[in-house]
Amino acid sequence: MNKIMLINRLNPQDYTEEKKKIFFSLGGMNIPKVENKIIDALHNSGIIGLNDLVLKYNGIELNITTQQIPNVVKLLCKENISIYSIYQFYNPDL
Repeated sequence: MNKIMLINRLNPQDYTEEKKKIFFSLGGMNIPKVENKIIDALHNSGIIGLNDLVLKYNGIELNITTQQIPNVVKLLCKENISIYSIYQFYNPDL
């Protein structure tokens, strides 16, 4: 069975303040200690608010601007969180 997922192309030249739902596929999301570590790190950094964070079974979805992605990656790496992919789901309703 093929598993197909449609995603939008991220534009690194996007300097707008428009927030988008960006998904980060992360390792260890099945471990409560790792989930709490991620939530605490993101909340304490001030990069995002708690309303901009949604926990998923295999990662997190953040409501952020494109230019905030590198800062989130840097923060997650600093916390030794494994990042497997970053993308924005395709939403034909846009």
